[in-house]
Amino acid sequence: MAQNNGTSLPEAIGRLIELGLTAHDRRDQQKLRARKMAGDAIDGMGDKATTEDARIARKQDLLNGPEEFDRLRKDRPGTTSRSKT
Repeated sequence: MAQNNGTSLPEAIGRLIELGLTAHDRRDQQKLRARKMAGDAIDGMGDKATTEDARIARKQDLLNGPEEFDRLRKDRPGTTSRSKT
């Protein structure tokens, strides 16, 4: 079955799948970029008097948010694991 522009149904389906996959990649890239920007801002405001380990732990707590909110996050359904980025 061809559409008016001469594209067959399998070609159209393939294009839609490709568009869906690339849109997901863009969202992931945006999330990573936002996380990097937030991390850089946190690094600039960090307490230099604390140990490196304490600064890393505090940064992770800020980036991940409170554990109580994990169950409410739509981007991490059904998981309570914490990200180590």
